[in-house]
Amino acid sequence: MKISWLFVAILLGTASSCRAQATGGTPPDFTATDISGASLTLSALKGKVVLLDFWATWCPPCRAEVPHLIDIQKRFGKRKFVLISVSLDRDLDAARKFVREKGMDWVHIIDREAARTLAEKYQVEYIPSTFVIDRKGKMAANQLRGSDLREKIGELLK
Repeated sequence: MKISWLFVAILLGTASSCRAQATGGTPPDFTATDISGASLTLSALKGKVVLLDFWATWCPPCRAEVPHLIDIQKRFGKRKFVLISVSLDRDLDAARKFVREKGMDWVHIIDREAARTLAEKYQVEYIPSTFVIDRKGKMAANQLRGSDLREKIGELLK
């Protein structure tokens, strides 16, 4: 009897620890302030495809993804699409400067406390980490990069 309860507890723990990233599941809602001072609530974006991108300026793979994200924003930014980047930088001024210099023209959350909270909610274990949320507000994909990410967003916007 004890073994079966232990097994159930392990299964439930595993299932709940993956909820934030489960395809078809509802991603954790949040409200945060972007770098322009505007308040943003994920659930208010229902009806749009949302790309949630966790990154940092000190992360070489994150920097390598920037051209892909710029391309995605150019292709889909005028459609029902929102790109939200969450910086996990400690040097917030450096992150803001990087965003300006690279022409990363989309929503950025550059705030240590908000970033930490969101990274915990989304169970981010490494960066870059991406989460694609469909128009119904459900998790459509995660951890895609480059052309795979662009193709998935294009598919969801059809």
